[in-house]
Amino acid sequence: MTLKELAYVAQSRLQSRLTCSVKRGHVLELLAAAAGFRSWAAFDSAAVLADTGTDGQPLQARALIAGRAIQLEYSTADAETTAAVLTELIGELKLSFVEWQTLATALHAPRPSAREYLDDEDELTDEELEDDDWGTKPESSSGGHLPGQVLPASSPLLLDSLERAVQLRPADAIAHFALAAYYRCGRPSPYLYEESLKGRKLSSIEQGWVDEYLRDAPVYEKYMQHLKSAASLGDRTAALECAEALGGRALYEIADQMDGPVDARRMVEVAPDDAQRMKWLRVAAAEGDTDALAVLARRGDAAALTQLAARGDIDAIRTLATEAVDLGNAMDAWQWQQLALLHGHDLTVSTMRAYHDGGERDGQFYDSDFGGGLYAAGDEGLELPSISKSQMVEAVKRARAIYQPAGARR
Repeated sequence: MTLKELAYVAQSRLQSRLTCSVKRGHVLELLAAAAGFRSWAAFDSAAVLADTGTDGQPLQARALIAGRAIQLEYSTADAETTAAVLTELIGELKLSFVEWQTLATALHAPRPSAREYLDDEDELTDEELEDDDWGTKPESSSGGHLPGQVLPASSPLLLDSLERAVQLRPADAIAHFALAAYYRCGRPSPYLYEESLKGRKLSSIEQGWVDEYLRDAPVYEKYMQHLKSAASLGDRTAALECAEALGGRALYEIADQMDGPVDARRMVEVAPDDAQRMKWLRVAAAEGDTDALAVLARRGDAAALTQLAARGDIDAIRTLATEAVDLGNAMDAWQWQQLALLHGHDLTVSTMRAYHDGGERDGQFYDSDFGGGLYAAGDEGLELPSISKSQMVEAVKRARAIYQPAGARR
């Protein structure tokens, strides 16, 4: 149902029950009142209507409908009838409304990472990236809302309301982005369709895939049209989604250079090179993303290692202490040792142990009574250089300044 159709149905029902004539504009004013707004103009600038299946805010303010009808110079009896008729219609069509601020918040909300951050040693091989399934259905990326987005469910009236908003406010980035989100889908493959145009005889299954393509292609075109519009109007998250959907360094750099909030994790995942990946890993880490911090630490980033060490990460503390010993920096080495002690670990104590390798006791501490293969794991105790008592006092002081009790960690 479109807004025009809704207004017509409501007008027809009211006209059949009232003693006065009902204007189409009055219907909109009364629907706005049902949402708690003083006028349709106020509602139209702040929200959109939706119907069946949309988990928006309910239209149920019967008293406000009657009050607005009286303001529109309806008699008291007609105002009460108007409220009763519209309340019944609202329930029948399951009408609701969604505020633009709700849509904007959902569209820009961070989402869970699609995959774990990749380190250099974890990069996918060319073989893993190749697609050799020539005899199967053409694949397209999954559509729908991005993971993590909590957008209200779509409905015909909601889509019509968004289309109308785009027409009335063509420079509204959020309107375009919201419409793109509801049209979002993977790019359908035209391969079999193009083959059919060349004269290839298709099987019934292949013809079904072509029919799907002909159905999905216009939707994808609308998705990209509104996504690109939102990006060109300055929405950074929309620009990032363009880079995700279409690929290419140029689109990524547009998102990278724009102002405004953006999901740093997604910027990491789409980064075209290691320099950009490291840049956005640092942004994500600064925002409190522990996964990003861990990746930076594994790559030897000193600031990340220090942050993890302050949080009590013993591996990070041991790495920093070892580096300090290797560089001959006795004070730093003892600083990290004292920090480890504050967290209940002694870097000078070896944790090397023998474990069963294979069999039913695989991974358990090695017991010679059972025999079999074994392997050693753990860390050798760190041999720290000697320092004076005054230096030790200073090392303890520095460690306590870094130390974060468990309850104080972010």
